[in-house]
Amino acid sequence: MQLNSSIIFVRYQQTKYNKPLAAIETHECVQLTANEIINSPLTQSHSNNGGSLSILRSDIDTQSIEQMARVNNTTEMIDDKVSISFQEIPGPAILKLWEKYWKYVPIFGTQLFCSLLMNRITEGRLLWNRNNTPLKYFFDEYGPIVRINAPMMADVVMIHRPEHIAQVFQQDGNESVRSAIDILQHYRSSHRKSKSFGPFTMQGQEWIEMKLILKKSFSQHFSQSFNNFDTICNELIHRIRKIRNRQDEMPSTFNEDLLRWGMECFYSLIFNKKNGFLDNVGLNIASEQSKLIDAILIAHRYLNRCETGFQVWRFVETYNSKKLFNALDTIDNIISKNIRQVRRKLEFKSPNEVENSSPVLENFLINQQMNLDDISTLLMDLIILGVQAVSNTQAFLFYFLAKNPRVQRKLYDEVCHVFSSDKSKLSEENIQQTPYLNACLQESLRLRPAFPYISRLLSKKITIHGYAIPKGTYLIMANEISSRREENFEDPEKFLPERWLNEKFDDNFVIQEKYWSCLPFGHGVRSCLGKIIAETQIKLLTAKIVREFKIEYDYADIESKFLLVNVPKKPLRFRFVDRN
Repeated sequence: MQLNSSIIFVRYQQTKYNKPLAAIETHECVQLTANEIINSPLTQSHSNNGGSLSILRSDIDTQSIEQMARVNNTTEMIDDKVSISFQEIPGPAILKLWEKYWKYVPIFGTQLFCSLLMNRITEGRLLWNRNNTPLKYFFDEYGPIVRINAPMMADVVMIHRPEHIAQVFQQDGNESVRSAIDILQHYRSSHRKSKSFGPFTMQGQEWIEMKLILKKSFSQHFSQSFNNFDTICNELIHRIRKIRNRQDEMPSTFNEDLLRWGMECFYSLIFNKKNGFLDNVGLNIASEQSKLIDAILIAHRYLNRCETGFQVWRFVETYNSKKLFNALDTIDNIISKNIRQVRRKLEFKSPNEVENSSPVLENFLINQQMNLDDISTLLMDLIILGVQAVSNTQAFLFYFLAKNPRVQRKLYDEVCHVFSSDKSKLSEENIQQTPYLNACLQESLRLRPAFPYISRLLSKKITIHGYAIPKGTYLIMANEISSRREENFEDPEKFLPERWLNEKFDDNFVIQEKYWSCLPFGHGVRSCLGKIIAETQIKLLTAKIVREFKIEYDYADIESKFLLVNVPKKPLRFRFVDRN
């Protein structure tokens, strides 16, 4: 029997199991077709040592696969009916010992330990290797799938291989439950006494229908906002020339200017108005714009502390939760004020004006697709996470261009070719004619993804790597680790945009392993709502900046730190040197 139009991932690697054999080797074969990934991997084990990753192979018949599977008498076949027990997934032994006796510890201690553990796994550093995170160490030590079964409220399974990530989306994709940000739900239920937690907490079919409404509204009004984005980029360029010093260097607070640029674009899309985040009025410390920027920065800082540290706020109000709630109140008050203003204006518009209304917010209010609480919650979430993700992604792209003059020169040549005149206005169509610019953005997102980990609460039992993973398991897909491993990308630590040229990905179940190794915007029904808008904003500003300036950076390397989104660890002290 021939398998047509298919691709087979074949991986050969040593892994560890909690079995009498100290180590065994496995072949894992995952067939990926254009529509699905067959959910029955063939695995087998034997006692030899070694490890390598083969090339992708297409049109392999089942007989060939069966021959690969026959290694020796210790072979263990895994399919839909027979799978390895969940308890057999390797992981730190000390945590298993703690789990055995933790039932005698009160729930308060369990919650504290769980929060601290996840913070240390994702953000900590090993004592004996400060350049390595515990999460990466776990994969290096225990293999491609790791179970953390410490004293927690639920089991945590971590994966990083692209074929395993693909299996998760294939088996649990449309019904996946995105893990919520607990402190935000606590704020809305306990502090605001709200019965609605917003659209992003919706699940299943309810979320799918809401996402279609949101995407339709964003796409309808995006083209109308593009010219506004172009003007806002010009305002940032003017501000760069104003605030740089005599060495053309930016102040250490340049990250706030990028956030102001992001907020001005956000207001243009949602409210269809200029809000002045980058002009003299908006920069006044007593202005509403400055208060909103300060509240966003404070909320982001304390949101991370509350979510990843000791979660004492579940029981009593803490210093961190109080600071966070005050900042969120400021954001909510300003957003609600703007919503009320738009609502009042609608009352005085003629039916014809209402029909041709362009702002996204007016569209929500006219069609009554969401109540006012949901709209306010949606906008707050988009500001806290979405705008922050865009501004920090832009910062990292500037950094990589500054550190790679060859890439910057090549990008400058492309931009000048597409926009022959210095005064020519950039258009949405022109931006689509810049493949190297797009490759630069994709490469920057590979090295510094806005969201380094994709987390899901499984809605059903699935099979990964031959293991049966039960419903309700907390699953972490380590996107940042998979995108920086040698087996997935050659020279993974180098900034090489050329690796993305001539790559075409099907947005359904694609067959390219590279796609699943790098998912900065997620995938499927829970993928980022504003992906196209965010990418266009970033490419537009980058094209205009590169055409005007040479970007330089003379200080230590800028790594990222995880504050629910990846942010730069160091000040953005770029030099923007005029080209003419």
